[in-house]
Amino acid sequence: MSDGDFEILWAERAITRVVLRYARAVDACDFEALRECFHPDARIHYGELFSGNLDEAIEWLRDALPRLQSTLHDFGAPWIEIDPAAGTATCESYSTNSARYPPDEKGEVILNVTGTRYLDRFEHRDADWRIVERRNQSVWSLNAPELPTPPPPFQVGSPALR
Repeated sequence: MSDGDFEILWAERAITRVVLRYARAVDACDFEALRECFHPDARIHYGELFSGNLDEAIEWLRDALPRLQSTLHDFGAPWIEIDPAAGTATCESYSTNSARYPPDEKGEVILNVTGTRYLDRFEHRDADWRIVERRNQSVWSLNAPELPTPPPPFQVGSPALR
């Protein structure tokens, strides 16, 4: 294996960890960990819901996420193309995102499950791969009433992540 091959493998691993860190940070409402996924000048586009810079995106998520009882971002393996000479990469990843809404006035809990495609541009700066632009596209979405919760020891909306 050449040094170039090792460099690409290392970059792919670092980028994959950023994608997974993002999922964990959003689900845990850990906005500092979320910030670490992006370069400070990043642009973030959440479909038609939001488009702006990193600070604006974090404020938008700070407002939006606490309205949900829980979220779960489950990412598949990303497709990564790296240009080592330029210190840039593109990453396409797919996620099944689940959100549990608080009970409505009838006590009904709605679950939203969305298939999402994330299109990221990464840059390698100061020995760190981070997202410089993120676009997501909802591919499909399903809203359905939640079925009765299983009995203990199962818990809904793990407090360990919220």
